[in-house]
Amino acid sequence: MSVLEAHGLRVELPRGWSGRVFRRPAGGATLHAGNFQLPFEDGEFGDRSTAQMPAAGCFLALAEYVAGAGLEPGKGLFAPRRIPRTLDPTAFSAAALAHPRPGQAGMQHFFTAAGRPFCLYVVVSGPRLERRRQLAAMSGVLRSLHFQPTS
Repeated sequence: MSVLEAHGLRVELPRGWSGRVFRRPAGGATLHAGNFQLPFEDGEFGDRSTAQMPAAGCFLALAEYVAGAGLEPGKGLFAPRRIPRTLDPTAFSAAALAHPRPGQAGMQHFFTAAGRPFCLYVVVSGPRLERRRQLAAMSGVLRSLHFQPTS
């Protein structure tokens, strides 16, 4: 297991997973994690990562939004105060993918944690039984996730 900690986020990744936490200038924190080697340069929602994802891969992006211009933590789309710690297989579909690719399914969840607005984006691939194993591993990663307020 490895621990990633930066920009007010902390997560534990299983052995064999890769990940990183980064922040772009004037942007919020972003966490990427997957059960395969992730490219170093990627967009907030992992366009390159999901394009390179193996047949039995899973990928998580946690992207923080910057409040302002009508976006208020805890309001509207960001009203939910919890991140799902156990992922529901029925919440996944090809329609939820930022870039639909054969054999992949995804889900998005917007929420506020520690006063910070986020979007959780998860992509899985492979046959149904393999996806269930991936979701179990991903749920373990989500249960280890901790948020700290930022100033």
